[in-house]
Amino acid sequence: MYKWKQKTVLFTMILSFITSCSIVFAAEPPVGVSILKYDRPAGTNDLPRNFRTAQSEFKKTSKDQTMPSREGLENLRLSGSSYFSKNEFREMLKQLPKHDLVILDLRAESHGYINDNGVSWYTAYKAANRDMSAKQIDAVEMEALNAVLHKVVPVAVLSKDKSIDSEDALYVEQVMTEKEFVESQGVRYYRIPVADYDAPSDANIDQFLKFYKKLAGNTWIHTHCEAGEGRTTTFMSMIDMLHNAENLSYDEIMTRQVLLGGQDLRSATSKDSVKKEGYLRRALFTKHFYDYVKVNPDLGKHWSQWAKEQGY
Repeated sequence: MYKWKQKTVLFTMILSFITSCSIVFAAEPPVGVSILKYDRPAGTNDLPRNFRTAQSEFKKTSKDQTMPSREGLENLRLSGSSYFSKNEFREMLKQLPKHDLVILDLRAESHGYINDNGVSWYTAYKAANRDMSAKQIDAVEMEALNAVLHKVVPVAVLSKDKSIDSEDALYVEQVMTEKEFVESQGVRYYRIPVADYDAPSDANIDQFLKFYKKLAGNTWIHTHCEAGEGRTTTFMSMIDMLHNAENLSYDEIMTRQVLLGGQDLRSATSKDSVKKEGYLRRALFTKHFYDYVKVNPDLGKHWSQWAKEQGY
């Protein structure tokens, strides 16, 4: 049912058609179009984009110039970033406690590694795998990666408007899923497939809390999405709340996550109506999650049960 439908030949034909007709996507690709694209090219050797830890210095000043408390950040074993090339991941390991580390992958969209490049299959609103479980998406990814192995495939660089800015014909010598690569480096990996441009689902949150409650006290969580912005900031804020909501206000936690280098989820908006509505749901969710943690500090009640009781 979830078999990968777009083989390399068909994909190449689609890209050739798009290029020859000079189509520019105004916002998102047409439904049914899947674009194999670079996320993090192999040549990038620095830290991943938007890398930060809970101990990072505040990168910005807040709009009202009032700096939030740093209470609890020094002991919060937490970091976040964009997706990473293989080289960027190795560079990141120099900054993090490898033996205590778990990578929390928040991407629902299919992604992985072609040679040493971090790549993904881009679809309209990244929605191709929506409502699939992590296990189902893993199977889709593996099939997609194996379909291009030992072939020459077009890999695109997308511009901000989602049109194809440039394209390489790349011979695929090796493919790996993120899980395979991360575990090959001696690091634990866990995936919660969260839709981009929206709030996490109730199932996402129940899954996360089940995972979180089983972690050893010294575990360092590094969470990422594609850019290290929306989904990453959402979960870094949630983890901050789990540790510090007892002593800090909602706005203090949300503001300091922005100052560490995240996105201000409270004010994010878009001219795209789909994204705008999703951003509003996401902002509301963060406040609801804060309230949940305040009244359920031991996490004894499932998020989905509590949210239903509140009428959310």
